[in-house]
Amino acid sequence: MKPLKHFSILIICLVILSCTKDFIVKDIKNEVVSILAPGNNLVTSSNSITFWWEELEGAENYNIQIVKPSFASVLQLIVDTNITGDKFNYTLNPGVYQWRIKAKNAGGSTAYTTYNLTIDTTSNLSNQLVSTIAPINNLLTSNTSVSFSWNNLSAASQYQIQILNSVSTIIKDTTTTNSNYFWSNTSGGAFTWKVRALNGFSISQYNTPLSFTIDITPPIASVLSSPTHGSFVKDTIDLKWTRSTMDTKYDSLYVSIDSSFNSIISSARVYSTKLKINALSPNIPVSANYYWWRVRSIDSVGNKSGFSNQLKFKLIP
Repeated sequence: MKPLKHFSILIICLVILSCTKDFIVKDIKNEVVSILAPGNNLVTSSNSITFWWEELEGAENYNIQIVKPSFASVLQLIVDTNITGDKFNYTLNPGVYQWRIKAKNAGGSTAYTTYNLTIDTTSNLSNQLVSTIAPINNLLTSNTSVSFSWNNLSAASQYQIQILNSVSTIIKDTTTTNSNYFWSNTSGGAFTWKVRALNGFSISQYNTPLSFTIDITPPIASVLSSPTHGSFVKDTIDLKWTRSTMDTKYDSLYVSIDSSFNSIISSARVYSTKLKINALSPNIPVSANYYWWRVRSIDSVGNKSGFSNQLKFKLIP
């Protein structure tokens, strides 16, 4: 039996060594992130910058910071964020900047590598890009009045904004001298939008189109299931119902002493499809009278369904 025992111990040791190897974090403290673009001391009229570096073995993410005008004399912190991958895109206003990057993992980080960058204040907009603020990409809202906004370009005299529907047909094309625009659509739907800057002799590029959806469709009313109509129950049982719409975020549950719900005595916001009677607030007392209950479904953007069917129950001790 001794050879078998020794063999088992050997296997256990190999497993422990293998697991230990998996959890070893590479020491990157003496490494340096190699920057590919933009080059140090670059002066450019393009305000849309792709920051690009070589990925460092052992790095889990990278911290990138951008300030104006320098880290020795910071007037404005523009960016301070952690990202994965080897690229970071950002749109900057004309001015003088410094940016730096370091690699990080669970064991520590490299030193920062710092570069200088100048965005030229040229009045030629052809290589520039408008930096958008709102609505953010993939916004989902029930608000039929949408506010569009973006950062000013110093050389721009006006801006052209286009709004397109789900089949990329332009449904709004207008210009404004402001850095914001308000638009209403009462029918809802899926849209994209883009904006560009103009002056007397040049036009900027459009930004990459951003998506947003106006959802004004209410959920379908839920259906109450138990206890059955007219049941005599204890307050430890569940009130249960079935949702008819996948987008329902929660249900508002109401209990009344009359079928017209003029005298609501208890209510609750419920994220599941059941609730114990004794979990209602305030608790409802045992009574000789019936209690009526119903629910209303609310979706993720606040649209409300009609009321469900209504059932009644009587509490017993």
